[in-house]
Amino acid sequence: MADAITKNVGKVWAQAANTPWELHCDPFRIAPQMYYIGNTWVGVFLIDTKEGLILLDTGVFEAAYDFLNNIYALGYDPKEIRHIFLTHAHPDHIGSVNQFLQVSKDTKIWLSRTDTEFLHHPINQEEGIFKVPEIHVDCFYDDNVPFTMGNVTIRTRLAPGHTPGTSAFFISMPDENGKTVTVGIHGGVGTNSMSDEYLAKWHLDPTLRQQFIDGCEAMKSEHVDITIPSHPAHGDLMSRRGADANDYRPLVDEDEWARFLEIRKKFAEDLNQKN
Repeated sequence: MADAITKNVGKVWAQAANTPWELHCDPFRIAPQMYYIGNTWVGVFLIDTKEGLILLDTGVFEAAYDFLNNIYALGYDPKEIRHIFLTHAHPDHIGSVNQFLQVSKDTKIWLSRTDTEFLHHPINQEEGIFKVPEIHVDCFYDDNVPFTMGNVTIRTRLAPGHTPGTSAFFISMPDENGKTVTVGIHGGVGTNSMSDEYLAKWHLDPTLRQQFIDGCEAMKSEHVDITIPSHPAHGDLMSRRGADANDYRPLVDEDEWARFLEIRKKFAEDLNQKN
């Protein structure tokens, strides 16, 4: 059962901004060539394409050191990161972009065209609890053209709701026997940014919540072997993983993707009824 929100969210935000070491999580494998390197609150993902590394999201600025250390702990060199894919333009997912660029200077930054514009929205520029970076986006996703690097292929799908330009990712790679395994990640399922009050306060499209609901329903038919949330609590990642940090097999469940999206859709529908 996917949690509605991160438990004790105010306390977690304070920890993430002021004492991020309290949220440390040792890295673990989530797919044949993919690893979780984030903390217990926000996800950061490393993909080994065999021809260079891809990072999916960068987490908060305040914990950049922890995410970098997790890469080293896995035996990889952050200098080999060639692309950084961002799920959406909130500070807790883009905050460490420039810290990673200091290590790997040839890295390309990817984001949806819609959320590249959203970067400059007042909600992302206000004085808040997390440091908001100035970032330069090099490439926009094309949902009609898969991205391939080495033996990994990534398809994107615009999935508005949490932000206007949130993206979902379908990441395919071979397992140890050559069988294709697909990881599904919806870039933002938190309904905190979909209430009528929130949308009106920040002058956002009032249809974003319905766009999210419709998108979840449409994506349920996608074949996904491993479902990963962008925040661990949104999909019970920490309880679904196995005891062995190198064994991703406990996460393999072809039915989880549709269940996950249905739960998140229901949260949004219930929010709709309350507002």
